[in-house]
Amino acid sequence: MLVAPEGATDVCCDKAARLLYARTGIILGEHKQGTTQRVLHNLSERYAQGDADQFLRQLEQDPGHAAWTEFVNAFTINHTAFFREPHHFVRLEEFFRSRPAGCSVWCAASSSGEEPYSIAMVAEEVYGPRGNCTILASDIDTKVLEYAKQGIYPASRTDGIGEARLKRHFLRGVDTQKGKVRVRPNVRSRVTFAQVNLNDSAWSVTGPFDAVFCRNTMIYFDRRTQQRLLERFARVIRPGGLLFVGHSENITQLTSDFALLGQTVYQRK
Repeated sequence: MLVAPEGATDVCCDKAARLLYARTGIILGEHKQGTTQRVLHNLSERYAQGDADQFLRQLEQDPGHAAWTEFVNAFTINHTAFFREPHHFVRLEEFFRSRPAGCSVWCAASSSGEEPYSIAMVAEEVYGPRGNCTILASDIDTKVLEYAKQGIYPASRTDGIGEARLKRHFLRGVDTQKGKVRVRPNVRSRVTFAQVNLNDSAWSVTGPFDAVFCRNTMIYFDRRTQQRLLERFARVIRPGGLLFVGHSENITQLTSDFALLGQTVYQRK
């Protein structure tokens, strides 16, 4: 029999879910109850002498409380990979080639960095070292952003990207770094990382962008939040620009600002 950590009652878990939703738009399903209990137990020990209810009151009363970052980070999901959903990068390469003067791309849920670096590799292949293509990579999770900035990954993370890309875009680790790879400086230099909460009333990024990647993120939001997010994306994407969403996300019924091009790629009207 599993017993909830002391202080992390069902009432506290429900309140934690409400606070997280208000802050980020993320919906916690019932299957996250165990995770919520563990998070509340750990953070309330650090910030409220183990009293989960008192800890949640601190968050509720102080939007700038130091624990907010840890609280939000604990619930973010960071599953990603290099060149995940490969058809998107085929489409992106075609899009880049149609804009020889350059492009501006926003990767709006960049996680540990594999996605924006994949975009940057395609940019490097199309535009060359002096081509004008910039990538803004943002996430709400500060911990994964710090990891992503380093551009260092276990070599196993590059399985499946192809030997040519591996040689061109990565450095292999030696000695103490053996078994790891690092994204080459010319690719890393195309990417700027920043923390952005997509649920904030005002974003620190304004665009305009030629393309936005927001993949496998909207599935964690309710319909109202999804619609509001798409309206805001429409305002920062240039007409004719592209929006890439996740394989299980269909936005056709949520917005009239985008037209489906195929395979979860949409074009700003």
